Amino acid sequence: MRIWFDADNGPHVLVMKPLAEELTRRGHTVKFTARDRANTCELLDMYGFEYEKVGGPIGKSTVKKVIGTIKRATQLKKAMKKWKADISFGHGSRSLPIASKLLKVPSITMYDYEWVSPTIFNKFCTKIMLPDAITKERAAEAGIDLNKVESYPGFKENLYLHDIQPDPQIAKELNLKADKIKVLLRPPATTAHYHNPDAEEILNALLKKLLTNLEVQLIWIPRTEDQNELIKGNHKAEVIMPTRVYSGPQLILAMDMIIGGGGTMTREAAILGVPSVSFFRGRRGAVDDKLEALNRLKLIEKPEQVEELLIQLSRTNEPAMKPGKTVQTVVENIISAGD
Repeated sequence: MRIWFDADNGPHVLVMKPLAEELTRRGHTVKFTARDRANTCELLDMYGFEYEKVGGPIGKSTVKKVIGTIKRATQLKKAMKKWKADISFGHGSRSLPIASKLLKVPSITMYDYEWVSPTIFNKFCTKIMLPDAITKERAAEAGIDLNKVESYPGFKENLYLHDIQPDPQIAKELNLKADKIKVLLRPPATTAHYHNPDAEEILNALLKKLLTNLEVQLIWIPRTEDQNELIKGNHKAEVIMPTRVYSGPQLILAMDMIIGGGGTMTREAAILGVPSVSFFRGRRGAVDDKLEALNRLKLIEKPEQVEELLIQLSRTNEPAMKPGKTVQTVVENIISAGD
């Protein structure tokens, strides 16, 4: 079977890596297309995957997003027309299902935040794979077509985190100090359609607190270049901006705390047992609720909570969550959709 993976964003590479490896081990052929943004291509290079670069940044406005999605779909169709895929797989890629439909290729999407618009996935996907934390009732509330929903056990991060080992080279390259509090801070995705400006108020409070602390090494991982303006100037804390792409999970293991405006890194940290804080202010998703209930993730909703949050920074020493049958479940769904 010929299986087409479309990596639309950096974190998708980590999700797809074990799936592509397992499918290859079973004798199937895989091919990647990649959108050139958010280190997606750099991560594919890091893991040794060959790919065809298709499209890049789209823009912030709704109109630009719609036009960009359709444009990239036509580019994908052109790029993959001769390869004759049997099935396509994406993690929330909106262009992929459209292109797949045009090519008459069954398409699976997988995502773990139920409040994104499901319209394209409902219309063009064969299957919509969701973690079992998102119940059928919640999926229906979010407008997802239940006839297409397939659940998988655990979290998407279980696909690739269970065998992650620390990389001592990261601490050396970033000059991380054992006697300092190492906090990785990831700003919110201000261009996302679900962005809530309240998150920026919390970010400002976090920066005010962290940047005035002599004991802190702040590892700053911006989403966009303009976010670097937020940390300009002289500070008591040491600010570290990595100059190359690192494996996200291994970077997390070098930290004492991860704080993010939502997204994959806060959930990766929660599952790896590193203190994790999310100040995502969009509509709360079932995955974050589940991780909070497991005491793996702290959710803060207002700037006033920052002071209490940072009183004590310490590792929880929780073990990484076990992967269960996450990989096998997703792979079997991919294969069955292409039969």
